[in-house]
Amino acid sequence: MTDTSYPGSRAGWRTGRSIGLAAALVLLAFIAGCGGGVGSGGTGTYAAGPITGFGSIIVGGVHYDDSAATVLDDDDVARSRSELRLGMTVAIDSDAIRSDGGQRSATASRVRIGSELVGPVTAIDAAAGLFTVLGQTVRMAVDTVFDERLTGGLRGLTVGRTVEVFAFYDAANERYDATRIEPRVAPAAFVVRGPVASLDSGARTLRIGRATYAYDGAANLPAGLAVGQVVRLRLALAPDAQGRYVVASFGTGQYLPEDREGAELEGLVTAYDSSASFQVNGLPVDSSSANFPDGTAGLGLGVRVEVKGALRDGVLRASTVELESDASIDDRGFEFEGRISAVDAPAQTFVVGSQVISWARPDLRLDNGTLTDLVVGRSVEVRAQLNADRTRVEATRITFR
Repeated sequence: MTDTSYPGSRAGWRTGRSIGLAAALVLLAFIAGCGGGVGSGGTGTYAAGPITGFGSIIVGGVHYDDSAATVLDDDDVARSRSELRLGMTVAIDSDAIRSDGGQRSATASRVRIGSELVGPVTAIDAAAGLFTVLGQTVRMAVDTVFDERLTGGLRGLTVGRTVEVFAFYDAANERYDATRIEPRVAPAAFVVRGPVASLDSGARTLRIGRATYAYDGAANLPAGLAVGQVVRLRLALAPDAQGRYVVASFGTGQYLPEDREGAELEGLVTAYDSSASFQVNGLPVDSSSANFPDGTAGLGLGVRVEVKGALRDGVLRASTVELESDASIDDRGFEFEGRISAVDAPAQTFVVGSQVISWARPDLRLDNGTLTDLVVGRSVEVRAQLNADRTRVEATRITFR
């Protein structure tokens, strides 16, 4: 029997730097086995993070023209661009990022949608901003978006309702920080993705976060399954006789990019050796030559960061590492640009793209126009924040073009 611990967990972290480096080597071996993923060359840019706006899709402050992009999900199933939603975590393959008039932009060739959990809600702690899915704790983060079908947001969730959770895994607290939550109806399987925290090869069980999953008889078992490896489990809809979630099959845990001249990654530190060597969302980062505008004192396991650099041999060679706080994420908010396609004066809302936006905030700022200019066909740029239940966006600034 083998029983070991993931270096990002509380127990495993005590083993220190040596296991962290070992986990990175395991991950690199896994990358080689996966045969690349998003992207297919050395030029251009790889980016990953939550969608924070539309007009083109906006990730990490970069506007990606997705009009000709291929959109795929974790099962390599083609999806429509119209299915992209605020808060979804995506990986983007694009050409080089350009700066034009203060706006950074690029043209996307591929967008991959990736969620972390699909399953029924089994417990809710609304006061603490937490709920449980498939044995995993999910936290409502500062930028969590609730699908408008979940009326009331977190307080609108009910035990037994099946949801899909887009999130970052927080290894420091063994939980998921949600970026988007939406309902799912009759999925073919439940799904959980995350790093293997411990593995019992004798009992054929593995642990992700605080939940244990039985994988005896599972299809597509990865060769050399190991602690620290990011896996995606498709689970049977019913537990076994011991009440455990049963793995029906293993999917691809990570679609990792090939070498890229540019890379921009937003997420949580999932393993930490030092300020010069850590992982973000399971991807190894070499920041030994990086600039840290916010210093390194606050860097550590579970900290949210934005890393820029280049990808070489499965490692992000960082040029800049910025720490992100709840305040900075909240200040960033969301942004939209395009022509107004509909206006609902009684509801005080208008539509840009597929996004319904409220103009009801008392602190709304208007540039180059007035509310009477909110008419179909008018081109606008909008900065916005989430409303109280996080199901709708409210404009804080509208600039008329």
